[in-house]
Order: sequence, then C-alpha cells, then structure tokens
Amino acid sequence: MPRADRHSPPPRKRVAAAGCAILAGCSILAGCSSGATGWQVTAPPPSAPARVAGLFAVDSATLGPVVIDGQGYLVYRSDRDSPSRSACVGDCTAQWLPVPATAGLRVAGIDRQLLGELVRPDGTRQLTLAGWPLYGYASDLKPGDANGEGLDHTWYVIAPDGSKAGRAA
Repeated sequence: MPRADRHSPPPRKRVAAAGCAILAGCSILAGCSSGATGWQVTAPPPSAPARVAGLFAVDSATLGPVVIDGQGYLVYRSDRDSPSRSACVGDCTAQWLPVPATAGLRVAGIDRQLLGELVRPDGTRQLTLAGWPLYGYASDLKPGDANGEGLDHTWYVIAPDGSKAGRAA
C-alpha cells in the first residue's frame, strides 16, 4: 500500500467523521442569532412534548455556559429538588415541563456520565443532569427565552455541569 503524503486526501473514514462533525455543528449553530440570552435559535416554537430531541451546551452572553434542548429552548433546574428527586409534581408540571428520559438522546458539550434519570410519582422517567431533574418552562415562548431564570428564587437555567448557569458551582 503506498504511503500517503501530506497532499493526498485523508482516508475515507476520517472524511466521513469530519463531515458528520461539521454538519452537526452547523445544524446546532445555523439558526442562532443574538437574543435576550445572547443567542437565539430562530426555529418556530414546538409544542411542549416535542421540545426535547437532544441536549446541547452553548455559551450565553448573559448566563455563560447553558444547556438547551434540540429546539433551542433553555433547560432549568429547581432549588426545591434534590439530586435524583423532583419536588415539582401535580399543578407544578403545567408550567415546569419535566424533560423526559428517552433512549438515543443526542448530546453535545455535556459529559454523558452526568446524565441520568429518575422515576416520577406518576411513573414517567425524567432526565437528570448531575442528579438534578431537568425541566422546560412553558412561558419560554421562543428558543432563547429565559423567562424562568431566577423565578421565585427557585428556578435557574442549568449549566452543562449541573450547576446554576451564571453562578459558581
């Protein structure tokens, strides 16, 4: 087999992997523009159950590193919860949408070992990050909204390591 010099194209596997990485990065960033949190995905708002197709770490101009779902909506944690236990039940879930734990979740910029799940009182499985149950906020009407940040001194956008975004861990 002839030795490849520095001008020959890379092996097919490397090209395919690089192409996939570029496409994934472009699909995450293509719809981003400046918004209330320093970025905003311009996709139309999905219905609440369809919001989670993945979890992605992005940088916010106002909050630093944050986690968004596959549609660009911010993901939250609650100080009323404890690691691996959700205190948001009943009427609470009308505004604070538990992020369902699903197989095959796309993840970028977040350590997969920090992801887990808990079983809610109704038997559904909720995704956790560093043990903290994850939620969407129903009043975030478009991607990039952070209307739940600091609400009731309880709800905070979550950082990729599970801490509160914009604050020391």
